[in-house]
Amino acid sequence: MDNGIILIITFSIPLLLLLIYFIWLSKRKKRHAETLISDWNKFEKALSHEHINGIIKYGTELVWNENLTDSQMKKMKESVYDLAEEHTELENLKNLIYNKWLDWDKDIVGTP
Repeated sequence: MDNGIILIITFSIPLLLLLIYFIWLSKRKKRHAETLISDWNKFEKALSHEHINGIIKYGTELVWNENLTDSQMKKMKESVYDLAEEHTELENLKNLIYNKWLDWDKDIVGTP
């Protein structure tokens, strides 16, 4: 095979993979933005009815949503921590919230 063709293939395949990755990331970000409000409403409804499975399901979805706001995270932290004392099923969600809180807080603590 010609060296020029080998170079074109060698550089085009990683560029194609990079393009596919960025398209996937943009679609994921758009999907997260679309579902944030509905997931938040369902989470609050589950909290008001103390529906533990709903709190776990929608709370986990919200923790992994990249568009979650600081005020929403604070409300989740307060409400889930209070309920986790009564319901041990919420321990995993409590740990997820704590870890996300630490991840957000490390940028503030690490700056001089």
